[in-house]
Amino acid sequence: MTAKSNEQEKSQESKPSKRYACKMFLLKAGFTAAVLAIFYGGYLDWQIRAKMNGQIWRLPAEVYSRIESVKISDDLSFDEVIQILLDNEYRQTTMVAAPGDFKLEDNTIVILRRSFPFPDRPEPQRVLRLRFTDNKLSRIEDLVSVQAVDEFRLAPKLIAMLESDNEDRLAIPLQNYPRLLIDALILTEDRRFYDHNGINPIGITRALIANIRAGQMVQGGSTLTQQLVKNLFLSSERTLARKVNEALMALILDWRYDKNRILETYLNEIYLGQNGDTQIHGFELASQFYFGRSVREISLDQIALLVGMVKGPSLYNPWRNPQNALKRRNVVLKLMLDHQMIGDELYELLSNRPLGVQAKGQISRKYPAFIQTLRADLRRLVGEHKTASLLGARIFSTMDLKQQEQSENAVVNTVSKLQVTTKNPYLEGAMIVADYRNGEIRAVVGGLQTQYAGFNRALMSKRQIGSLVKPSIYLTALSNPEQFRLNTPINNQPITINVKGSQPWQPRNYDRKYSGSVMLMDALARSLNIPTVNIGMKVGLTQVIETQKAMGWDNVAIPKVPAMLLGSYAISPYDVTKLYQTIANQGARIDLTTVGSIADRQGNLIYQHKKEAEQVVPQEAAFQTLFAMQQTVERGTARSLQNDYANLHLAGKTGTTNDTRDTWFVGIDGRNVSTIWLGRDDNGETKLTGASGALQIYKDYLNRVYIEKLKLQKPTAIKWVGINQYGSWDCGSNRTIPVWANKGQSFCSNIPVSAPAPTSQSNSSNEPRGSLWDVLDKAPIEEAKPQ
Repeated sequence: MTAKSNEQEKSQESKPSKRYACKMFLLKAGFTAAVLAIFYGGYLDWQIRAKMNGQIWRLPAEVYSRIESVKISDDLSFDEVIQILLDNEYRQTTMVAAPGDFKLEDNTIVILRRSFPFPDRPEPQRVLRLRFTDNKLSRIEDLVSVQAVDEFRLAPKLIAMLESDNEDRLAIPLQNYPRLLIDALILTEDRRFYDHNGINPIGITRALIANIRAGQMVQGGSTLTQQLVKNLFLSSERTLARKVNEALMALILDWRYDKNRILETYLNEIYLGQNGDTQIHGFELASQFYFGRSVREISLDQIALLVGMVKGPSLYNPWRNPQNALKRRNVVLKLMLDHQMIGDELYELLSNRPLGVQAKGQISRKYPAFIQTLRADLRRLVGEHKTASLLGARIFSTMDLKQQEQSENAVVNTVSKLQVTTKNPYLEGAMIVADYRNGEIRAVVGGLQTQYAGFNRALMSKRQIGSLVKPSIYLTALSNPEQFRLNTPINNQPITINVKGSQPWQPRNYDRKYSGSVMLMDALARSLNIPTVNIGMKVGLTQVIETQKAMGWDNVAIPKVPAMLLGSYAISPYDVTKLYQTIANQGARIDLTTVGSIADRQGNLIYQHKKEAEQVVPQEAAFQTLFAMQQTVERGTARSLQNDYANLHLAGKTGTTNDTRDTWFVGIDGRNVSTIWLGRDDNGETKLTGASGALQIYKDYLNRVYIEKLKLQKPTAIKWVGINQYGSWDCGSNRTIPVWANKGQSFCSNIPVSAPAPTSQSNSSNEPRGSLWDVLDKAPIEEAKPQ
């Protein structure tokens, strides 16, 4: 056999072995690829399940205003009920068709009350008829259950969203979305949504051809499922690898979950705009953002606008590109017409409407001072680093929307006017309004820039309080009825107090006028410095400080020096309100809060504000202090309030500091305590006193809101006893003062109390003995301040 034949035989033998090796290689490669594909598919499946079965989004905590109720027991008038409905963004219509509608029928109001997941239980929407008799609410009928009810609650307003990683959304169940929105979305974005398995080959082919012709990615064939996959798991880059992943994950997602679950997630996930540096996700929040209403309450043309924006939220932004938005909305409406979702007449009506969007940026950026205060309360309640545990929770705040709005208006309006009249453009102001019976803060104003989250003067600014400190000193004295009563004469002559390690201190009255003595309640009403210092030194600085800390200043650094009796130290308006809440509540202290309750997404209550108050000072002493503060309004430094508000019997206290750097006023009505500061951030002179500065803001506020009359609740041990013009007991007198009968004693023995004696230094040295009250009525009363 030749060598050539041997080579041929070997070649023939090697061919089967090469084919075998090639087959084995392909088999192994295929197996490896299959294994890798299975593992990769499993990895993608794990990613999808981990997201969809867990917490899909880092949901923000939703903050709502306080929950308001309409009650028969409140004796509301017809106009008052209408105003409550309007304040809660209900709409007067001729036909009740959507949640938030109400109509008037003779002496009745029919409303469709919105559904809402209240902290104790969710409540469905209700059709209610309110009947009025003699202009007063007399009956509330539930027209669905056909029964009478005593009250009903109104859904609170969403006022902010917290801790959302620059993504805001309101995730709601699929059944809460309007059917027309769902139909319009599927019609516009994915008509075969309920038929395909996650991807639409026809749509992909059509898009592929368009892209090949254009030489670049110009069209997508994505289904709603693919769009959801891209938003939840992938980036927006236009690459083949991303599209392959998108298709694979869409198939897995569609296999794992039913269509309704996918659709619900899509409706809550889709990006629909930008609010500053925060993204707006989901149709519910977008509806609130653009129209100020829930998606369940918007009209069909507004639904069409939102659906149209899915294609390009920036390109079709109704504020930035209104013409683009209008054209896109009408494209969606035309699709609805072509597919017989609407008729020709309705199409003509809707396509000719304006966009109907609200003023730009009306969600989650309002009330910054209140929200800053709420954040501080949350840190105190749940811990500095645990606020993330509130993700997705519903926080029901204590804010009263009307009081917040009118407080802001009062501060801005009055301070702006005073800037002009005093030629002082640097004036600023702050205000806090709180319900003193339960400690709930109704309004916080941090400065003139009420819509911008800057320096919150109500919470953070610490300023000298001046005469605002005085009621706590008088209350401390009145807590010892053996030594002090409202008619106790107090020395009102110049004094010198030696302070160890310092120069002798010589406090002075603001007007530099003195008298032999004045009654205790007149010293407070007139805000006199010398009697205040005499009382404080008699009681003792230690006792005064202990009382102040018990009343709410437990975290305030109070210097133990005589000058503290005239408010020589600095605290915030928030802390001022704490102390006055205790006075207004007749000695019962309750923590101030902006948080009423917190519930998780499942409706479980996480936190509830405790409204039980603790009696920290004698009720009788607080009652007498309130009476003296009413005298401040009736005839003292705040007497200008009497011109228009005498019937309210308000209590109040003015305050001014050295060189008029700070002006203060605290007003107490039948429900709320209002603390107001006016001054300059640079601590410059204001040229105003408490009466001419901060008090003017309070007057403006009183003009804007409903104010309850202050009716003091007399403690059992308090007796009303007459006094004569000297301050002596006179049970036949028409002039009476509250007296603490701590031992059940009688004060009708007409045992005289020493009358204030004039001195050579007194402004009233020629005053006939016995005419002290006449002199006080005629004398100009000025604001006292520390020296």
